[in-house]
Amino acid sequence: MTRGTRLLGAALLCAALGLTGCSSGADGAATGDGADEAPPVDFKTPPAVSATPTVSGVVELELPLEAYAWTDAEIRTRQQGEDLLAAACMRSYGFDLEPRPLYRGDKALRDARRYGVSDPATASRFGYHMDPAARGPKPPEENYTPAESLVLFGPQEGRPAARKQNGKEIPKGGCWAKSLRDLASEGPEVHPDKEEFADQLGGFTFQESQKDPRVKKAFRAWAACMKERGYSYANPMAAVEDRRFTESATASAEEIRVAEADVACKREHNVIGIWYAVEVAYQERAVEENQELLDTLKQRKEAILRAASRAGASN
Repeated sequence: MTRGTRLLGAALLCAALGLTGCSSGADGAATGDGADEAPPVDFKTPPAVSATPTVSGVVELELPLEAYAWTDAEIRTRQQGEDLLAAACMRSYGFDLEPRPLYRGDKALRDARRYGVSDPATASRFGYHMDPAARGPKPPEENYTPAESLVLFGPQEGRPAARKQNGKEIPKGGCWAKSLRDLASEGPEVHPDKEEFADQLGGFTFQESQKDPRVKKAFRAWAACMKERGYSYANPMAAVEDRRFTESATASAEEIRVAEADVACKREHNVIGIWYAVEVAYQERAVEENQELLDTLKQRKEAILRAASRAGASN
């Protein structure tokens, strides 16, 4: 019996937005057996910087690891393929679930703020907050029946449940897991802990670059500049993380003034140019020391995108 049409809902939001935290701890660090592994790159000796650009914004900047990570557009293509395959699988069990609306994703927004706020106009309007209009729509609410959940996600570990629906065996992990396996079937296998390795490695280089002597020197110049304007912060991230601002839904007049000073001091001392140049060097070393795995992930991504495009063309 076919039920009324439902949406593939919020439980599947991870794939829609490409959020690595869906399979990780609250702080974004990977959990599981690999959590205590040694750092994936040796930065005991800081890498040499080839050139330091003068930077007034972030939108035009590209980092080496971006070639291996998922873009918002690629995430949308993957999501559409996942949803179409999962929906087709669900129909074979008598359930009619529509694919999710395509989300714009927020990876590009987050990347544009990688080194904090950098645009004077944005700082004057929103302070350290994101422009609400730039975000995609909220995900649909989950509203699955027990039978739908069983077929979509499979029997939950530790809970007794039927292994069949309408006399048909439920695939391992349900239709959702089957759609992921089908999309990735033509690409090389990768351990689940490594699926988001490029993004995780980018997070590592971001943190390590802030410890670099060249970046710390730029931070000190920025902090002195901010001090002259009446604000006391050790580095740009300290301003972004000011609880007066993070705990407010919108930017206060004070937050806007701080953000405007932040941008002015970054430009005066080319903080973003220096920081970016250093992180490029860090990422180049990260790529060099993890080239084999990154190439495998890129091949896997390309295979998934080809399969997702075929799924879209056939539906």
